[in-house]
Amino acid sequence: MKVNRWMLYVRLWTSLAALALFFVRLNAQIVQLRPIDVASGIKKGGIRVTIAPSIAGDTLNPFDREKYTFLTRLQTDTLVVTLESDVPIMIEKSKVFFFSHGSWSLEIANSLPELNSRTGSYERLVESRPYVFNAWDSLTFTQRKAKLVRLRAHSPVDSVFMLGEWALEATVKFTSLLLLPNPVRLLPGTGLKMQVKILDEEKNVYPYFLSGPVTWRSTDPSIASVDEYGEVTGVALGTAIITARSSAGPISGFDTVYVQSDFRPEKVKPITIKVALVLQDPAISSQGFARIHELFRWRDPVLLSNKLIFHFREATDSVVNFQIVETVKDGPLFTRYYGNFMTASQYYALLKEPGWASLRNAADSGKLWFDYREFVKYHHYDEKRNSGQIDEVWVFAGPYLGMYESQLMGPNAFWWNSPPIKDGTALKKLLSVMGLNYERGVDQAFHSFGHRVESAIVQAYHQAQGRPWNPRSTNPTPWDLFTRIDKDLPGQAHVGNVHFPPNGTQDYDYGNTRIVRSYAENWYRYPYLFAQSSDVNVNTWIYTPGDPLAEGQDHLGYLRWWYGHLPRYVGVGC
Repeated sequence: MKVNRWMLYVRLWTSLAALALFFVRLNAQIVQLRPIDVASGIKKGGIRVTIAPSIAGDTLNPFDREKYTFLTRLQTDTLVVTLESDVPIMIEKSKVFFFSHGSWSLEIANSLPELNSRTGSYERLVESRPYVFNAWDSLTFTQRKAKLVRLRAHSPVDSVFMLGEWALEATVKFTSLLLLPNPVRLLPGTGLKMQVKILDEEKNVYPYFLSGPVTWRSTDPSIASVDEYGEVTGVALGTAIITARSSAGPISGFDTVYVQSDFRPEKVKPITIKVALVLQDPAISSQGFARIHELFRWRDPVLLSNKLIFHFREATDSVVNFQIVETVKDGPLFTRYYGNFMTASQYYALLKEPGWASLRNAADSGKLWFDYREFVKYHHYDEKRNSGQIDEVWVFAGPYLGMYESQLMGPNAFWWNSPPIKDGTALKKLLSVMGLNYERGVDQAFHSFGHRVESAIVQAYHQAQGRPWNPRSTNPTPWDLFTRIDKDLPGQAHVGNVHFPPNGTQDYDYGNTRIVRSYAENWYRYPYLFAQSSDVNVNTWIYTPGDPLAEGQDHLGYLRWWYGHLPRYVGVGC
């Protein structure tokens, strides 16, 4: 008995010592002077740039790391470029490249009033430093943190500015490797390839940039093994620690592996999205003030709005919760018809025409369109979005009022199933305006949001990386995988896209009874994608609640199923 207890102590001490060895945090680090990615900050909206004198276009040119794409200003002897960041920027070096002669100064502060008045947190880091034609000039100073950085250049001789590049740099201390996903969850017999990132001392995440390979080790290969490429395999139920160490630098990291019989990742906290609802459903005085939807026996837009909210809440497992915070019923129409805003009586008369001939002709010739800028300004939605009173706008309108399904507005707007609108309002944040149609059912409205989702994820996963959305890719992004269909890759379907379910053979083929193999259910465990599949067809997603507004039950059912597979878990995104 004493021997057994002694052996138990020895084994426990050995295990703890081994774990301690893996958990040691070395003080070693890698230090580099690195450029700050100002262009990315501007595109994402975390950094705003102001240029004086002001002129349209070329805002990103000084930050694109290409010195011969110029920010140009003529007939002026002073150029002022101000960067304003939501979080303090760490800087210790500034570089400029001009295609002219003059001098430059650099100022910082933590608020615009202090920068302009040169009080409080204000500092001048560079004072009237000469620069010459077609050459870099730079200066290093003691590291500073500031929310605002201002470059001021003076060129009294040339009276012309051609700023090719303005670069800010700072020392970054890289302290450890970050292994993803974190933690790792596996089923016995399943595997997952680890991703390696690098963390700095501020916990910012960078791609792995070191030249040497990473060495891997598991504390308990009988629970979870790992190969030389970072492929972790679940062996038996239990917990193990995976460690990674860079051979090119003195930094390492570790991750916990849980091998379980089954699991679901933790959901994110419910998200409430504040919506301004606008009903372009005018009352027609000549018809006893009946509304358009009543006169043509179309759907009640208020009921459609409520159904949309219901279906989003159900499809996302109560994560996405739209909330109508204001409703406008009797505002003017913002559809321009041959240049002028359409009136309610005019719209009614045009709808009464056989085949809506005049409306169709105007739309086809570009003479009918919705004036988003005037719409936003009239309702003060730019100010309300800036102040946080609303998050987005839904417009329920009749046919041929000229709206896109979805429209993104604001300084850094991008494709939103429609061309972006970046100017013409006071918007400082992005604003989504949905154009929905009460002539159609809730399934069609749900469909419009699906294209908006596609636009957002393509922007995040593809446009930012300069690569196309391609489900057939041999090096797929998560979005490429999510949208795979059997028609393109037989036997490798996942969830599909808004127009094509996994078994679809043509657009809108939601009612297809053909059975195919799909890896859709893996997305309930994202980012843990295992080689598990099941048979799917229309019976997998058809929605039959006996709801009179639920037209297109295979369409609505598929979209509910599709939204339901979009990842909504802590620390991950599709």
